[in-house]
Order: sequence, then C-alpha cells, then structure tokens
Amino acid sequence: MYELSHRLPMAAYHATERWQPERIGAMALYCSDGRWGEAFDEFCHRHLQIPRYDRWAMPGGPAWLAGPPNDPLVQAAKVQLDFLVKAHELEKIVLITHFGCAWYGQKLKQSAEECLEAQFKDVERAAATLRGWYSGLAVEAYLAMRLNEWLSFHPIELRGGRPGW
Repeated sequence: MYELSHRLPMAAYHATERWQPERIGAMALYCSDGRWGEAFDEFCHRHLQIPRYDRWAMPGGPAWLAGPPNDPLVQAAKVQLDFLVKAHELEKIVLITHFGCAWYGQKLKQSAEECLEAQFKDVERAAATLRGWYSGLAVEAYLAMRLNEWLSFHPIELRGGRPGW
C-alpha cells in the first residue's frame, strides 16, 4: 500500500479487476467510435490472444499514420509511438479500420462502401510507416465489418507483411 502525501476523497468506485503488472507487448490502433469498443476488445482478447493490450483510439484509427512523413499529425503520432514502443516494450501493433467510419465518410463525402478502398490504402500506408520507424515490429491489419448488428473481423493482407505471432 502506498502512503500518499495528501488525502484523497472517498473512492467513487472500486474495480473488481486487479492490477496486472506484466506487459503484453502489443497495441491496437483503431477508431474511437465507442459503438465498436467492446467488439474490438473481444477480438483482441479472444481471437488475437492479447489481453491487457495497449489501446490507441482516435477518429479514423490507422488513418493518422497514413499521411506524408512531414505532416504535423504524423510527427505527433511518432512522438507518442516512440514512447510506447520503448516504455511499453511493444513488439506488435494491430491496425483496425471499420466499415462505416464517419471519419472517412465526412472526409471523402462518400458512402461506407465507397470509402473502403481509401481505408485499405491508408492501412497499407500506416503499416509501411510503422515498419519504416520500427524494423523489428510485427504489424497486422484488419477490417471490422458490420452487417446489421453483427460484427466480424477480416484480415487485410499487407504488402511486405509477415504473419503475426
């Protein structure tokens, strides 16, 4: 138990999950749309077998790494990733793009289906960017699909990619 130098107010909630000190060495980068969050967790936990993975969620997910190298957003992402790769000992990054992503719909002014080609290209560019920055890092990519209320995950084959663990 830690002794704090100041008093905290009474806890608002006590988690049932206990602290797990072991690092997993994996991170998933996906869209911040909360409607997909539970499915992303389920996919990473049950299918990819990466419990307690690091999460990086932002609108458009992998799109943030797909821009030109001198783009200030790409440079900001690199600063964050440099920290995570080193401090969290990342060995694997999973990129997930999802069908019907509002980031693409608003940016491209196209239907969800029409946006898919751009999403695949961005995932490919994001994977290439990651491989350029971190030569030993494993990169995997997936498309999360929605058919009515049913969600599924489909691998995206990356050029120059390696099979996952």
